[in-house]
Amino acid sequence: MESKILKISSLCLALTIAVSAAFMYYTDTYGQEVQNQQQNQQMSGLQMLEYNTEQAEETDEAEFEQQLCIELPEGMGMEEVLIENDYVKQLITVQIPEVANDYFVEHPLLGRSNHINDLYMADGRIEITMDAVYEPQCTVEDGRLYLDFLRPQDIYDKVIAIDAGHGGGAPGAIKQGIMEKDINLAIVRELKELLDKNDRNIGVYYTRTEDVNPTFEQRAQLGGKAGANLFISVHSNSTVDGLMSGYNGTEVMYDELKSEEGFSSKRLAQICLEEITASMGSKDNGVTYGNSIYIIRNSEVPVALIEVGFMTNQEELDNLTSPGYQKRAAQGIYDAIVRALDEGF
Repeated sequence: MESKILKISSLCLALTIAVSAAFMYYTDTYGQEVQNQQQNQQMSGLQMLEYNTEQAEETDEAEFEQQLCIELPEGMGMEEVLIENDYVKQLITVQIPEVANDYFVEHPLLGRSNHINDLYMADGRIEITMDAVYEPQCTVEDGRLYLDFLRPQDIYDKVIAIDAGHGGGAPGAIKQGIMEKDINLAIVRELKELLDKNDRNIGVYYTRTEDVNPTFEQRAQLGGKAGANLFISVHSNSTVDGLMSGYNGTEVMYDELKSEEGFSSKRLAQICLEEITASMGSKDNGVTYGNSIYIIRNSEVPVALIEVGFMTNQEELDNLTSPGYQKRAAQGIYDAIVRALDEGF
């Protein structure tokens, strides 16, 4: 009897020890997992990139020529990955569809943080904020997505930036229910069609092609961030008091602080004025100082702000809302761009 009790006691003790050991192992493992998750949550995206890459350096996973690398779900190809590039915000977005929330925990992003200001990863989405305008170059090999980032100058012979003035909640001048922002955008869209068809190797970056309102800072910085050879902003004029009048014609503003001879803001403005008035047949009101305007005084590249015509002149308002006239305005701006680049801008 005593022997049976002793055996049962020994068995219970062994079972208790085994359960305790298993519980301690589970607790330690779970606790480490929780700790790792908490650590990852406290890290910024750039810190996680650096940490993950350091952890992978002991294997060949961290050995690749491109800047970034992420493992894709099995069977997924390049055509299923959505990549967007917001030039105005210098934001490149990579979306891997239909993956779990913790995908980047199980499949960490690896690589180098060169020229990356900020990095955000969640729900299969990678948001990469660059320090300037870059074009993403993507390839898929052996189930991995590789990303490189090239400057526009590495791709194009010339680079230009185009701004359609106002937009979104900033309508600009309003006459007879017509908003300046809509006229400016219509002309820039016509200009885009011309630039898209040209056979020159020109990279074109727009502050907007839709009814949105980038900040003054974003507009002014785009030329510099893209390394543009020139920057053109399209506007429509009005009198100071906003009343309808006989004032008409085209004028172009420039940066008088950067108006030295050569490839200057003033020279660009003069070229724009000559080509646009020739195309539209509008009155030449000359070039004028424009440093009171934020995007002119803060542009890092030669800039010209074109006041195509007066919305406070009935004839010109009718012209500015005419698709045919908008095409002629766009043609004049296009001719000015080509001429300026041919001159060496």
